[in-house]
Order: sequence, then C-alpha cells, then structure tokens
Amino acid sequence: MDSDPMSAARGGPMERRRFSAILIDLWGTLLPYADESARQRNLAEMGRILGVDPEKFTADWIHSIGARCLGSLGSLERTVEQMAITQGARPSTEAVRRAVELRMEFSRTTHEQVELSLPALDALRAAGFRLAIVSDSTEETVRLWPETRLSTRFEVAVFSFSEGTCKPDPRMYARALEGLALPPTRCAYVGDGGSRELTGAEAMGLTAFKYRYPDDQRDAPRADEDLHWRGTRLEDLRELLRFAPGPTGRS
Repeated sequence: MDSDPMSAARGGPMERRRFSAILIDLWGTLLPYADESARQRNLAEMGRILGVDPEKFTADWIHSIGARCLGSLGSLERTVEQMAITQGARPSTEAVRRAVELRMEFSRTTHEQVELSLPALDALRAAGFRLAIVSDSTEETVRLWPETRLSTRFEVAVFSFSEGTCKPDPRMYARALEGLALPPTRCAYVGDGGSRELTGAEAMGLTAFKYRYPDDQRDAPRADEDLHWRGTRLEDLRELLRFAPGPTGRS
C-alpha cells in the first residue's frame, strides 16, 4: 500500500475538496470492540445471576446483536429477562437488576477507552469541522453516551437503537445530516467498513474514508463488510485536516 494514503488524491479533485462536517462511526473506529475473553466472562456471570446455563446465555446474547442494535427486543431489562425466560428460568426483579448492572458496568469500561481517539477529534474540531456520530449500537451505548468524554466532541449522535434501523439504511445518514443542517456534498463519512457503511454513505452522496481503531487487528473481518469498496484508507484521522473548511466554515 502507498505509504501516503492520500497521495493518489493529491493534485486531483479530491485534494481541492473542503468539508464542513464529518460523520463518524463509533465501534471499531473511535472505540475498540470489547475484549472477547472479558466479554465472555461478563456474559457468563450474567447467566449465573439469572439462573440459566452461562454458555447458552452467552451464545444467545451474542447471536442477538442484530436485534439488540435495532431495539426490537425492547429495553435492556426486558431483553435480559426474556432471554432468561426463554431458557426456562424465572428470574427475580433483583436478579434482572443485578445482571443489567453488570452489563452496564462492562459497557462503561469499554466506552472509556478513548485516549487514542480524543487528540485527533480535538484537532478536527479546532480546524473547524463539525462532528456527528452515526453508529449501529445497542441500548447500553444510548444510555451511557451523555456521560462519555466522546459525547462532548459531537454535535449530533445517531444510534440505530433509537432509530430502529441500521446502516447502510440511508435514514441513518439522513438523520445526522438533518441534525447538522448540511447537504451530503459538504460532509465526509469515516468508518471501519462494517455493515456496508462506506458504500451506504457514498450512495447518500457523502465522501467516504476507511479508518480503523489504531489498536485493532488491521485485517480483522467486520460483519457485513464492504469487501469490494476501493476508496481511500486513512492511517490517522488527522489526515482529514487537509480538507478543513475555510474561515467561514463553508466547504
């Protein structure tokens, strides 16, 4: 790969582009995916608290990620309770509360791993970019978002759980653009490439860039990945500074 991922664009139409805002994916882009062994331990303990088989609860929880991101299983409390009932248990209100609390604490720890992302986000904001999150996320993220350090860097946050749909549905991008009050031609989209988010962004008229969280395995597969996407890949979010808006904030 070219040592400078932007070199192919330098001097061409892309190099002259200016963006007023950047829509950014969350998981695998600004935050790492949860450590798998830690996640397995957390889910197994939730299963024990609920009085069900820990391994089966873990498998069912992981399998339900799509439905949980859509919000189709209801609240976190209802999801935990119904999953236990499906496995033959009748968990008490206290058991459900404790399991939810354990899940939220695990999620909170993951949301705190922002040290590698904050400097770049602050540099982009200082250059005049407006920022929006567009993320396929479960209710845990929606609940935790207001208290996270990331939230202070973003004007708009669009989560699949709240919208009832996931990327690459155009409504996810449209909601962010609506919140920014900007057309897609004045915005870029950055993501790790899962959920066909990059082709989805381009279909909306956004300029897409691929970027993965620095500590992530470079070629780790993503769910429903944009395997045939051949756009620009970033090594650092600060490479977008070359597309910073002018003094008026206009592209």
